[in-house]
Amino acid sequence: MAIVRLASISPESQLYPSLAGADFYDAYEAGLSDTALPPTEIFLRAFRATPPWVNSLMSVRNNIVKRLGLKDTGALGRFTEKAPADYHVGDRLGIFSIFSMTPCEVVVGIDDKHLDVRVSVRKSIGQEPRYIVATVVKIHNLLGRVYMVPVGRIHPFVVRALMRRAKV
Repeated sequence: MAIVRLASISPESQLYPSLAGADFYDAYEAGLSDTALPPTEIFLRAFRATPPWVNSLMSVRNNIVKRLGLKDTGALGRFTEKAPADYHVGDRLGIFSIFSMTPCEVVVGIDDKHLDVRVSVRKSIGQEPRYIVATVVKIHNLLGRVYMVPVGRIHPFVVRALMRRAKV
C-alpha cells in the first residue's frame, strides 16, 4: 500500500484560484510509480480501488440526502468501461462531471443546491514523482454547512483509503 501524506494545493493547480472563496479544502499526495499515466487514469485507478466500507457510507449518505432533495450520487467506484483517453470535458467520470483536463491534471466535480465540490488529480513529475488529490468545497447554505460537519471529518479517511489502494 502506498504512503499517503498531507499536502498543499499547488499554485499550478487549476483549483488554486478557488481557495480564496473555499469553505473546505484539503490535499493529499502519494508516490507515482508510472509517470506515463494520464491524470484520468490515476483518478480511475484510485476510485476503482474504493473499499467496501466507503461504498457503504455512500449508500447511507444517499439514503439520507435524497429525503432532503439532494442528489443521490450513487457508489463512488462505479464507472463506465471507457478508456481513460476517451473521457472529455463535460463527460461523467464516476459520480462526477469533468470540468477540465490537462496533461497533468483532471478536475471533476458536483454542483448541488447545498454546495459545489471540485476534486483535482494532479501529477507532479520531479525528483520524486507523485500525484496529489485535492478537494475544494464551496458551501451555499445552512444545509451545506450541516452536511459538511460529518463529511468534512470523514473525507480525509476516504481519500487516503482510495490513494493507499490505488495501483499507480
